[in-house]
Amino acid sequence: MIPAPEFVVSGDGTRIAVEAVGAGPPLVITTGALQGRAGVRLLAQALADRFTVHVWDRRGRGDSGGVPDPALDPLGPDGETLVAAEVADLAAVVEHAGAGHAGGEHAGGGHAGGGHAGGGHAGSGHAGGGHAAPAHYAHSAGAVLALEAVMRGVPAGRVVAHEAPWRVGGADADGRRDLAVATMTALREGRDDDAAAAFLGGFPAAAPAPVERLRTTPFWAGTVALAPSLPHDVALVTRDVLPAARLAGLSVPLLALDGAASPAWVRDAIAALAAAVPGAEHRTMPGQEHFVVPAVLAPVVAEYLEGGAAVRGSVGGGR
Repeated sequence: MIPAPEFVVSGDGTRIAVEAVGAGPPLVITTGALQGRAGVRLLAQALADRFTVHVWDRRGRGDSGGVPDPALDPLGPDGETLVAAEVADLAAVVEHAGAGHAGGEHAGGGHAGGGHAGGGHAGSGHAGGGHAAPAHYAHSAGAVLALEAVMRGVPAGRVVAHEAPWRVGGADADGRRDLAVATMTALREGRDDDAAAAFLGGFPAAAPAPVERLRTTPFWAGTVALAPSLPHDVALVTRDVLPAARLAGLSVPLLALDGAASPAWVRDAIAALAAAVPGAEHRTMPGQEHFVVPAVLAPVVAEYLEGGAAVRGSVGGGR
C-alpha cells in the first residue's frame, strides 16, 4: 500500500510532498533529475526494515509545488537562486524527518542563503530542536543537492552520495554548457519532450537506455511530465566544478559510491569527491552502472549507514 503524502512547507512557502515507510532511525532519500518519489519506492521498501525512510518530490515534481520559471538562467545569477530554493526544501524535509513528525502539514524552520539552512552546521548530529539528524542517500544530481545542503548547514548523520556528476577541473565545460542551453531553450519554447531528451542525451550515464529507445517506452510520458523541474538540475550539474575546498570542511561521515560499469568521467568525479572530504570512503560496486536495482543497492547503503565500513569491493579510500 502506498502511503499518503504529508507536506512540509519550505522557506518560501512552497509545499513539498513527503512520504515515509518503515521503522527505525530516519533516512532521507533524494532523487536525481527527472525522477519523483515514486521512482525510489522500491528502494525505500528494501530499507524499511532498518530505517524510517522518507522519500520526497523535489520542487516542481509530482505532488510538490514550485515549478520553476523557464525564463530563469541557471548558468547566471539565477543558478544560485534555484539551488538555494532546493536546499531550503531539503532542510524542511530533514527537520520533518528528524522530528519524527506524523500527519498534517509542517512548516520547515530552515532557510536558504547566507551559507546555512535548517539552523544546523556542517557535520551536525541534530535536526530541529535536538532530534537526531537523519542519514541521507542521494543519487546523481540529487547527490549534488544533498552535499550542497550539508555544506550549507543542513543536518546529516551519515551520507551516501551515489554518482554525483560534478565536473572535475576543466573537463567537459563546453559539453555542460551545451546541455544547459539545449535544455533551457526547449523548455522556453514549450518542448518538454525535447528538454528531457536534451538533458538525458547530454548525460548518457544518467539514462537507463539511449534516449531514442526511452522515447518508445510507456515510461517516457512520466519522464516528460517532470521536465519543467529541470532548471534546478541544470543549475546543480552544469555551473560548477567539484568544490574541493568547501567539501574539505565537511565532518559528516561520507560514502562516495559509484559503479564499475559507469563511464570513466563519473568514476573520476567520485574518486575526487572521496579525496576531498576528510575521512570519506569510496566504494565501487562491481558490474553496476548509474542505476542500480534495490536488491543490490540497499545492502550497500544499509551497511554504511548502520556504521559498517564499506570496504568490500572498494577502491580509493578516505584520507
